[in-house]
Amino acid sequence: MLFGGETAHSYYEEGLTAAMKGDVQLAVSRFKRALELDTQLHSARHQLGKCYLRLCRPQEALTELRAATKLMPTVAPLLVDTGYALLLLDKVEEARNAFSNALQVKSDDPRAIMGLARCAAAKEQWGTVVGLAQHALEQGYAHFDARLLLARAADKCDMPEVAMANYSKAVELMDQSIDANPEQPAGHYLRGCVYFYQENYSAALADFEAALEKAERDAHYAAYQEHFSFPDILNMKGMCLRALGHDEQAREIGRELLALAPDHPAGQQLADGEAIPSDSDGKGSR
Repeated sequence: MLFGGETAHSYYEEGLTAAMKGDVQLAVSRFKRALELDTQLHSARHQLGKCYLRLCRPQEALTELRAATKLMPTVAPLLVDTGYALLLLDKVEEARNAFSNALQVKSDDPRAIMGLARCAAAKEQWGTVVGLAQHALEQGYAHFDARLLLARAADKCDMPEVAMANYSKAVELMDQSIDANPEQPAGHYLRGCVYFYQENYSAALADFEAALEKAERDAHYAAYQEHFSFPDILNMKGMCLRALGHDEQAREIGRELLALAPDHPAGQQLADGEAIPSDSDGKGSR
């Protein structure tokens, strides 16, 4: 028996609790039930869309978020989440419009600013990324994704001091995340990515190995707008091995990756012994 009875609001509250605890599948079921009981509970539709985003089901997320937006067109967080769903679908210009619309509602929304920064990164407009990420930081958004994106853009713009400072901040934030949640793979994976971008392949390799030990093979993970799964971690391990000159081990990882995900292009590159592109982010088609 739900606390508060069999009502849409009770299911909505249970969905929020489940989402907060990380049980996204349970949250999905609760928000769906809330909408069955009250089709006008648009906040439940918004939260359902956010859950689909966390599960990397962007088309389903976009459907729910757009349905909610039709009835709540001036809610900035809803517009921002719609933008991130569009980004996952590689619809960069539509995403840019969604983030811009959010900023018309709330001109200092840092998540919308970071969304525009990600759109610029998708177009390799690195100078624009630097400016937007710095603006998000000025608005108080001192999160991992802002630090990492700024560091990577600064690298591209030959701003070594800015890059180094923000890579260091990104590592510091992931150190704190790992201390707080030592059994979760996300902290190790994301810190490994920072080390990879810094070309500190030995440290990156250790983190990716730790992430593989903690990750479930069929699970999808989302943190700080980064999405990854077991094959993605395995791919990054292979990239590190290749960069360190362990070619046969890297090819073995490629074969293992192809067994898990036969269409993974990075897996084929590893298995074939192809060189790593100098600007690779290690994620293949992702």
